[in-house]
Amino acid sequence: MKRMVLVFAALLVLFAGLLPASAQTKLKVWYAVSGDSGEAFKAMLEKYDAMTEDVTIEYSYSGNYADTATKVSAALISNTAPDVALMAAGPLYTGARNDYFIETKINDPDFMKDDIYPGVWDYAKYNGRICAIPYGISTPVMFYNKTILEKAGISMKNPPKTWTEFYQIAKTAQAKGNISGSSDFWGFDVTDVAWLFKTMLYQNGNPIIKVNGAKVAPAFSDEKAIEVAAFWKKLTDEKIMAIGQHANAEKKFLSGNLAFLVASSTRVSRWAKDPTLQFGAIPMPYFQKPSVALGGNVLVIFGKDQKTREAAWKLVKYLASKENQTSYALKTGYLPIRKSGLTLPEAKEAISTNQMYAVAFDQLDISWSYWHFEQMGTMDQILAKIIDIIERNVQDPKTALNKAAAELQAEIDG
Repeated sequence: MKRMVLVFAALLVLFAGLLPASAQTKLKVWYAVSGDSGEAFKAMLEKYDAMTEDVTIEYSYSGNYADTATKVSAALISNTAPDVALMAAGPLYTGARNDYFIETKINDPDFMKDDIYPGVWDYAKYNGRICAIPYGISTPVMFYNKTILEKAGISMKNPPKTWTEFYQIAKTAQAKGNISGSSDFWGFDVTDVAWLFKTMLYQNGNPIIKVNGAKVAPAFSDEKAIEVAAFWKKLTDEKIMAIGQHANAEKKFLSGNLAFLVASSTRVSRWAKDPTLQFGAIPMPYFQKPSVALGGNVLVIFGKDQKTREAAWKLVKYLASKENQTSYALKTGYLPIRKSGLTLPEAKEAISTNQMYAVAFDQLDISWSYWHFEQMGTMDQILAKIIDIIERNVQDPKTALNKAAAELQAEIDG
């Protein structure tokens, strides 16, 4: 009898251990970030997996942004898409398929949608509707080398506000700040040509694209855009910026051969960790109005059934909470998406100890994103190519931009 009781008890324990597993929801998660960003994201997934009894997470790195986009496109066709993905241009894979599940969930009281910066929300929309959750958000930042500016006799106590003012300072830095004596020394450069050019266009009153219902058309060939392209050409004509060497811009900056560099805000945390780097940052100069274009990645949900989607939403809420997303931002150089994130002690400490954080975080108030459309990536490629043509004096700005707009329109028309 005693033996039967023990066997029965053992079976109860075994059954109790198996029951939660049978009721678990498995979530497949793909993420398109690597290095420190990938490790930080993985750590949060593992923490959530460990603390949540009814969910188990299967995660994998899906490649860079372009590789992940290709992989997700194929998976949606073959019905093998992940339940959650961290990727760039996510709205093209949810909203474009008329999947607005996330829009139905963001009014959850514990999500606090109004805590997220309005400009950041724009990055998560398709046709004006929310279909993703912004996550690893970045902006272009104007960095400078303190040692170079000191040699050139330039103070950043009152940094240049406009591009016209910046031009004069960059020219002085070019002429007087060569600390290495290199023949390959420059006043200014940028790592991502299309990103900065779009920022400058919007600053000058150009919307980049025109949206009429579901139709999108290029708008970057008007007089406002030509003014921006002419200014860009002036930087190369005056030998303040090297022609066609943007791929090496960050390398030059790190080696002390570049005074000013526009690069992603993700560089803030990386460079802040190295006390030997004497770098600072200033608010992005502007034409008519301060503004910076957003970049980065978003969280999207592809779960097939309602139970999986609900479980996926709980995970997304966890990842996008004030504490978790801000922690992720500070570890990776991405920006806090929530206004309340800047009230956390760790955010306050970062701002107080490194001025570059303060500049990057402040730019969230002037950040923006145009509507997502299928040919966004193609547009960036076209703009980068046309800017190279302008820099090399192959075509004047007006001719080049008209050609670029026509090329993009042809892509849109298919």
